[in-house]
Amino acid sequence: MELIERIFQGTMEEFRDNGVKFTMDSVAKRIGISKRTLYETIPSKTMLIEMAIDRSFSDVKRQQKEIFSDKSLTTVDKLKGLFTIVPTYSKVLDYRKMNEIHQAYPLLYKKIQFNLETDWGPTILLLQQAMDEGVIRKKNIVILRMLLTEVFEKLIHGDVLIQNNISYEEAMKEVISIIFDGLIINT
Repeated sequence: MELIERIFQGTMEEFRDNGVKFTMDSVAKRIGISKRTLYETIPSKTMLIEMAIDRSFSDVKRQQKEIFSDKSLTTVDKLKGLFTIVPTYSKVLDYRKMNEIHQAYPLLYKKIQFNLETDWGPTILLLQQAMDEGVIRKKNIVILRMLLTEVFEKLIHGDVLIQNNISYEEAMKEVISIIFDGLIINT
């Protein structure tokens, strides 16, 4: 495994275990390199966190492309898949700790918010397609987008998931189930 990948994995594990309180020294020790080598490769803790954010959103975009191009999925399956994507690293990274980034690194948190709020074009087209096909009810897409964006941000910004021992992935599946399946039992 190349050094950058090892650093990334070590950073994700340190964030999982210690939140933003991890240190460059703890990352170096975790992956078995000197602190000097770490600093020569990635000069600051802020850059480590930013790398983790960038890689996570790159992974989300990769998964989105796979879902969009999967011809075996129905439109609804694609939508459910898109809204429940979590980065491959979610097994290592606890997204419930994102509030710590908001507190300690507000500029990096703005980057997270920006990524959550932008690049909705393909998803909006898919929502419109599902409405046109008659497989979901016609609803205001702007309101739906706002609802989902706010839920995403609330889940990673608050402590509700931690306090209730719910993973981010479980929470998103429940949110999408509520949106797509509703609360009312058809009688």
